[in-house]
Amino acid sequence: MAADYGFNIRDLRRVIAVSEHRSLRQAALVLEVDQGTLTRSIQALEYALRIPLFERMRTGVRLTAAGVAFTKIAASVLDGMDEAMLHLRLRHNGMLGRLRLGVQMSFASGVVANLFERYQAEYSAVELQVTDGPRERLLRDVAASRLDAAIVIACEGWHGQAIPLGKERVLAAVARDHPLAVRAAVTWSGLSAYFLTLPRRGAGMELRKLGLYHGILPERIMVHDAAIDRLLALARHGDKILLVTEGATGIRMDGVVFRPVMDGSSPATFDLALCWRDGKCDPVVARFIELARLPQDDGASFPGVGDV
Repeated sequence: MAADYGFNIRDLRRVIAVSEHRSLRQAALVLEVDQGTLTRSIQALEYALRIPLFERMRTGVRLTAAGVAFTKIAASVLDGMDEAMLHLRLRHNGMLGRLRLGVQMSFASGVVANLFERYQAEYSAVELQVTDGPRERLLRDVAASRLDAAIVIACEGWHGQAIPLGKERVLAAVARDHPLAVRAAVTWSGLSAYFLTLPRRGAGMELRKLGLYHGILPERIMVHDAAIDRLLALARHGDKILLVTEGATGIRMDGVVFRPVMDGSSPATFDLALCWRDGKCDPVVARFIELARLPQDDGASFPGVGDV
């Protein structure tokens, strides 16, 4: 059974103040309490501990050997308490904790990379855990609380909360010596004469649907279980074309250039959205959502455009 010594954090601070000033009068002035109140507080603590903490002298007070040991323990307790309170305040303000985020598309550059850079600059103490995958799986994980939020291409069928993040262009990654590399942009009809490669994960399935919608034959679209950098290497060494979203253009690959895919007179784009569950958010998630609501510079460029 734990002993009840009948003192609190305030008593510890008072003991330390008296030990530092070696004077009840000076300590009372610093603590802004009546000297009599301070004296009774110290006496009550000594009585509860059954240990004399101070020797009283005409010139002031000094710690006993037991008092020296006690103040070391008290200082450690106060430091731990201060650290715990700071930790709680930071968590309450969304400055500390963990953010579990699903991201469907590559984010080496573009809208999502921009958001992450801003977030980590402002909330550097938050542990950011990123999971990739197809949209449907990421949204299921958000709904099941396995993820806090997800950034996906559009969010059809999502019944929770969502905000738009902006648009990312669709690009064709081609070898520098590819016939399409001399063009400033490519069209869907121009792509139809070539074999297209796509990653199975990330934005691959949405890119496939978009290609099929614009008349690309299914047999000309090859889906790979490989990362974007591997597929870029394939594009560099052959005549196959890799379709990517703008976020993948930050992955540098010598010998590969990116050309925007045009949808009529405008670039083909995907709408990006941040999705999260209904209900009150954890402070860390709430701060990320607040930051995501702020306007971003959408004038991002991508390497390889125009450098024929």
